[in-house]
Amino acid sequence: MSSFDDIIDLYKRDVDRTLVDASLARTVEERIRALEDFEAFLEELRTQVAGSHPGENAGKLGSA
Repeated sequence: MSSFDDIIDLYKRDVDRTLVDASLARTVEERIRALEDFEAFLEELRTQVAGSHPGENAGKLGSA
């Protein structure tokens, strides 16, 4: 086995294949919608964090 194969095997052991299968079972539109929902969640989280401690947490969750 090559070192390249060893590296791939290291990554594969940490991949939850059920999540990959579930994602691939979705249509492209469903995957895009899930991404948009996640982005909306992150934006709400950023708003809540910024509102709970004005100035203190600026930039800690990244920028949109």
